[in-house]
Amino acid sequence: MSVGLLAALESHGNADGPRTFNFQHKLSHDFESLIWVIIYAMTIRRKNTLATTNPSKYAKYKEYLDSIWGVHSYGRLLLGHDSLVGTGCSRLRTIVEELWFPDPLEAEFFRAAMRLVRSQAQDGEPITYEKMQSLFRTYIRNEKQASVSAVPPE
Repeated sequence: MSVGLLAALESHGNADGPRTFNFQHKLSHDFESLIWVIIYAMTIRRKNTLATTNPSKYAKYKEYLDSIWGVHSYGRLLLGHDSLVGTGCSRLRTIVEELWFPDPLEAEFFRAAMRLVRSQAQDGEPITYEKMQSLFRTYIRNEKQASVSAVPPE
């Protein structure tokens, strides 16, 4: 769910008196929601990998995932999104590479996706089809280059 929609739902739920819902749904919110679905799928894949390879890291990772997505309120989910965006946009924090996405290409995708989400939420720059296309093309191109360079010469 997009940050804008979460914020609108949170403020709607906390409103005193008659409640009106003032949220104008746009295509950019759907693009952001797609980003969140992909990030969620990436974290679940990582969780499943850790479950079979590193039980102690798995427990820590699962606890962190539950604090972000295992919530029962729009406000808590909004805080989780804010945490992910902050983590993804900060170069000083290494949690992305150490715990979340040790694969450099996945970490790069995560960071780029979080910058897109931040630009929409903070700067009011909508996520457009062109921006989404650029995000995916860059990641796909980098993955292809990594795959080619990983093939040993004959």
